[in-house]
Amino acid sequence: MELMEAAVLLGNGGQRGGAVMIAALARRMEEARKKHPVFAEGKYHALGVIGAEYEELVRAVERETPERVRDEALDVAVTALRLWAGEEICL
Repeated sequence: MELMEAAVLLGNGGQRGGAVMIAALARRMEEARKKHPVFAEGKYHALGVIGAEYEELVRAVERETPERVRDEALDVAVTALRLWAGEEICL
Protein backbone atom coordinates (compact mmCIF):
# COMPACT_ATOMS: atom_id res chain seq x y z
CA MET A 1 0.00 0.00 0.00
CA GLU A 2 1.34 3.42 -0.92
CA LEU A 3 1.56 6.24 1.61
CA MET A 4 -1.01 8.34 -0.26
CA GLU A 5 -3.50 5.46 -0.27
CA ALA A 6 -2.88 4.90 3.44
CA ALA A 7 -3.51 8.60 4.11
CA VAL A 8 -6.83 8.44 2.25
CA LEU A 9 -7.90 5.34 4.18
CA LEU A 10 -6.85 6.75 7.55
CA GLY A 11 -8.51 10.05 6.69
CA ASN A 12 -11.82 8.29 6.02
CA GLY A 13 -11.66 9.23 2.35
CA GLY A 14 -9.71 12.46 2.78
CA GLN A 15 -5.98 12.44 2.13
CA ARG A 16 -5.38 15.62 4.14
CA GLY A 17 -7.05 14.25 7.27
CA GLY A 18 -5.07 11.05 6.97
CA ALA A 19 -1.82 12.94 6.50
CA VAL A 20 -2.57 14.96 9.64
CA MET A 21 -3.19 11.71 11.53
CA ILE A 22 0.03 10.12 10.28
CA ALA A 23 2.02 13.22 11.23
CA ALA A 24 0.46 13.34 14.71
CA LEU A 25 1.26 9.66 15.29
CA ALA A 26 4.83 10.11 14.07
CA ARG A 27 5.42 13.14 16.31
CA ARG A 28 3.97 11.42 19.37
CA MET A 29 5.94 8.25 18.61
CA GLU A 30 9.15 10.29 18.49
CA GLU A 31 8.30 11.94 21.82
CA ALA A 32 7.43 8.59 23.42
CA ARG A 33 10.65 6.94 22.27
CA LYS A 34 12.72 9.84 23.63
CA LYS A 35 10.88 9.87 26.97
CA HIS A 36 10.69 6.06 27.32
CA PRO A 37 13.44 4.42 25.22
CA VAL A 38 12.53 1.08 26.81
CA PHE A 39 8.82 0.80 26.14
CA ALA A 40 8.15 -2.34 28.19
CA GLU A 41 9.93 -5.37 29.58
CA GLY A 42 7.85 -8.06 27.94
CA LYS A 43 4.39 -8.38 26.48
CA TYR A 44 2.52 -8.36 29.80
CA HIS A 45 4.32 -5.21 30.92
CA ALA A 46 3.39 -3.71 27.53
CA LEU A 47 -0.26 -4.55 28.20
CA GLY A 48 0.05 -2.78 31.55
CA VAL A 49 1.48 0.31 29.85
CA ILE A 50 -1.36 0.33 27.33
CA GLY A 51 -3.86 -0.20 30.17
CA ALA A 52 -2.45 2.76 32.10
CA GLU A 53 -2.78 4.97 29.03
CA TYR A 54 -6.34 3.70 28.55
CA GLU A 55 -7.18 4.64 32.16
CA GLU A 56 -5.88 8.15 31.49
CA LEU A 57 -8.11 8.28 28.41
CA VAL A 58 -11.13 7.23 30.47
CA ARG A 59 -10.42 10.00 33.01
CA ALA A 60 -10.06 12.52 30.20
CA VAL A 61 -13.38 11.46 28.67
CA GLU A 62 -15.10 11.78 32.04
CA ARG A 63 -13.58 15.08 33.22
CA GLU A 64 -11.54 16.92 30.62
CA THR A 65 -11.71 18.87 27.38
CA PRO A 66 -12.09 17.33 23.93
CA GLU A 67 -8.49 18.36 23.23
CA ARG A 68 -7.25 16.33 26.23
CA VAL A 69 -9.38 13.37 25.10
CA ARG A 70 -7.72 13.47 21.67
CA ASP A 71 -4.30 13.78 23.31
CA GLU A 72 -4.87 10.75 25.52
CA ALA A 73 -6.36 8.76 22.63
CA LEU A 74 -3.15 9.42 20.72
CA ASP A 75 -1.13 8.08 23.67
CA VAL A 76 -3.20 4.87 23.66
CA ALA A 77 -2.63 4.48 19.92
CA VAL A 78 1.11 5.04 20.19
CA THR A 79 1.57 2.57 23.05
CA ALA A 80 -0.44 -0.04 21.15
CA LEU A 81 1.63 0.58 18.03
CA ARG A 82 4.85 0.16 19.99
CA LEU A 83 3.64 -3.29 21.04
CA TRP A 84 2.59 -4.03 17.45
CA ALA A 85 6.08 -2.98 16.29
CA GLY A 86 7.68 -5.41 18.73
CA GLU A 87 9.34 -2.74 20.88
CA GLU A 88 8.78 -4.63 24.13
CA ILE A 89 11.95 -6.22 25.44
CA CYS A 90 11.54 -9.93 26.02
CA LEU A 91 13.51 -10.85 29.12
